[in-house]
Amino acid sequence: MRRVALPAVIAGLLGIVRMAGAEAWTMTVETGAEADTNVERVETGAGATADRIAAPVGLVGAQIENKDRVLGGAYAIGGSALARLVANAQAMPENVMLFAGEARWLHAIESRPVAAGLSLIAADALPITGGTGARTFRNLGADALLTLWSGEDRRLLLAVGARDFSYKPSHAFDWRGPVGNARLDIVLWQTSDKTRTLELATKFGFEERTYASNALTDTCPPGAAPSYQCPAGTSLGRRDHYQRANVELKWVGEVITTAGYQLTVIDSNSYGQSLVRHRIMTSATVELADKLYATATATLQIDQYPDGVLVAKDLQNQEFTNLEDENRSSLQVRIARELSAAWSLEARGAVWRDLGSPGGMSFRRELVYAGVIYSR
Repeated sequence: MRRVALPAVIAGLLGIVRMAGAEAWTMTVETGAEADTNVERVETGAGATADRIAAPVGLVGAQIENKDRVLGGAYAIGGSALARLVANAQAMPENVMLFAGEARWLHAIESRPVAAGLSLIAADALPITGGTGARTFRNLGADALLTLWSGEDRRLLLAVGARDFSYKPSHAFDWRGPVGNARLDIVLWQTSDKTRTLELATKFGFEERTYASNALTDTCPPGAAPSYQCPAGTSLGRRDHYQRANVELKWVGEVITTAGYQLTVIDSNSYGQSLVRHRIMTSATVELADKLYATATATLQIDQYPDGVLVAKDLQNQEFTNLEDENRSSLQVRIARELSAAWSLEARGAVWRDLGSPGGMSFRRELVYAGVIYSR
């Protein structure tokens, strides 16, 4: 049944676009194939329990968006579906479909530079070929929004709400709790014709995560070297304080470049689950020829573990944002060629590495992709 689910979803989205009219709705459909050298995202080295599996992978997905006004305010609504199919019988759990949706509504307060509203988000990753599926999850959320601005150069967005997250392969990692986010965008400089700009974006986020599992404690003698035999269960529920801060500079001109730094701190009452993560990110986009664009992105990630030992490393590193990317150091290149107003080709390559991994483990993954995109 799930094998035909995505084509049915895409056909349904196309029908909505036709009935609603092209002015109100936009839609993007993409399909392609890739070669992945580590489809299961496993680590190798001393103590590893699995080997890397290299296999071809097929991708097909669709995204639909609509922006308009209702009840005196502006809204934006979007939905997407993406299927990832691995051509290897040993990696059947990697056949996963991700559905995601988001809705946002903002109402300006009289003539003041202030608007209030709300947003809803939902994401659900499902197995296609039975079983639980690899890294499948469900995430639900709602936020109250407040945005303030000063002209077109400064804008502040505040969001306060809650999340309900479920990790399907192991419900010990399910959590729920309140969240808060703030984003400030400032145009630092621009030319009079606005063809060149320098922009600054800062983001801050906080999550109070209450898990559906108990916290761990360190049972090793004081001064002993950290070991995977040290953690032991307790009767205390696990709670994490998840905090993230990000700053990014963006230059827009003949070349679009960005440079940013992100700090993530997870303060957990469960032994081995605390984490401090540093990420330095840079990217550049340039037009190589007429309607041929290239983007290069480099990410350097350093993880620190205050307890000196890491429990469930892969889960702790994963932020569950999409089916393709990794929370590791990487170098990625993307090339896009516009064929017409509706059709374009895209190719991309990526290399992921885990720098400074404890315990002698290492992570290697390479990917090459080519696909076609239709937009209207």
